[in-house]
Amino acid sequence: MIHKINVIVFLSAILIGTTAFFTLKKEKISVDEKRELAEMKPFNWETFTQKEWSKGTAAYLADHFPFRKVLIDGSDKIKAAKGIILETQERIILAKKPVKKNQKTVIDPTISHMSYVDDFEEDYTGDLLILNGRVYNLTGGSTKMAAVFAKMVNEYASALKGHTTVYTAVPPVACAFIPVEKYKKYNTQNRNTLAAIGVNLKNGAVFSDVFTELNNHSGEQLFFGTDHHWNATGAYYGYVAFCKAAGLTPVPLAKMDKKIKYGFLGTMYQTTRDQSVKEHADTFKYYIPKVATKAVRYSEYNYNSPQRVSVFANSNGGNMYSTFVSGDHPLIKITTGVKNGRKCAVVKNSMGNAFSVFLISHYEEIYVVDFRYSKHNLMSLIRENKIDDLIFAVGLYATMSNGTINMMRRLASHAGMAPPAPPTKPSNDTIRKTPNQQPDTL
Repeated sequence: MIHKINVIVFLSAILIGTTAFFTLKKEKISVDEKRELAEMKPFNWETFTQKEWSKGTAAYLADHFPFRKVLIDGSDKIKAAKGIILETQERIILAKKPVKKNQKTVIDPTISHMSYVDDFEEDYTGDLLILNGRVYNLTGGSTKMAAVFAKMVNEYASALKGHTTVYTAVPPVACAFIPVEKYKKYNTQNRNTLAAIGVNLKNGAVFSDVFTELNNHSGEQLFFGTDHHWNATGAYYGYVAFCKAAGLTPVPLAKMDKKIKYGFLGTMYQTTRDQSVKEHADTFKYYIPKVATKAVRYSEYNYNSPQRVSVFANSNGGNMYSTFVSGDHPLIKITTGVKNGRKCAVVKNSMGNAFSVFLISHYEEIYVVDFRYSKHNLMSLIRENKIDDLIFAVGLYATMSNGTINMMRRLASHAGMAPPAPPTKPSNDTIRKTPNQQPDTL
């Protein structure tokens, strides 16, 4: 009798699973995992002999088995239940680079953008601290590499001296503000690293003391707990630090429109898949200056066929951080209702997105350049458009790698198409690029 019951249960499970597999709607994108789910490979002689069909079928089945999301979430809960979870949960895990096999990563499917490439996922390997449902990556940077970053900034300052003022606006890492005394060393390391940038700046380059401004507000939540980026509050204080360095008056948050989204689970949760982190999803607050804006994005190399984007996009789920300037694009031009004739260019990675949106209160035009994607010639863009201020608003990771520093340096020598001339009559010092002219260099 028991044997028959087992057979009936087994066959029923197969029948239910098979029926669910063929009848349930197949999702094309996993927002939580920030990637496209596998599609079934066509069966033909080429895909069969090259084993693409069998590998593709296995990937498709793995991505579309019935109740996949429910089972994955349940697995996280089971892992958490294996031990006693303390109220002051504290443990350190090792973050490893994810292995990606022929897999496209994406962000919000409702927004036109480049594939999701995140500096944390690309570059960071090391210790992660999980403390009371929040994740901190434990790093303080290096004063030696800070000097290397400053040298690159100095080269731009020298080449643009007398025409464009060059600034740095680099934030610390979230671990600088861990509310536990034994981790205080990371506060000191972050302070020393960022101070070293300022000490080594020359040729009129200006240092924005972002660390001190954030440190003065360390009792507030400045970074997300489930994501490696600073939140809008932290980015606002970074903007205040820049305003102090640039002689601008920051707009108070009370004079901006406050918006709130809920349930943000970002890169840190995706890296750890920790149940305690999931249970402490971030509340996503952001602030919109009361300034009219229009924004367009360009492809990597040219200025043809610009496409409209939003300065504050309707992004949700695991991609909520792309609310700021619609995520990462090679080049975005923001035109504002501030008719003061002033223009700036922001060299950034994803950390600069939340910072850049506050600048719309002070500039008529803002050019947001992502050094990871853009192949435009930054010197031509600055000179053709008579940019007043060049701001390096990158995360601390980007200042700690020769590779990323050289990517910022190469923006000056890219042979991308020159920008269209502004509608006003150019002055004598305007440089026009001809097909035979060599790219601008530092």
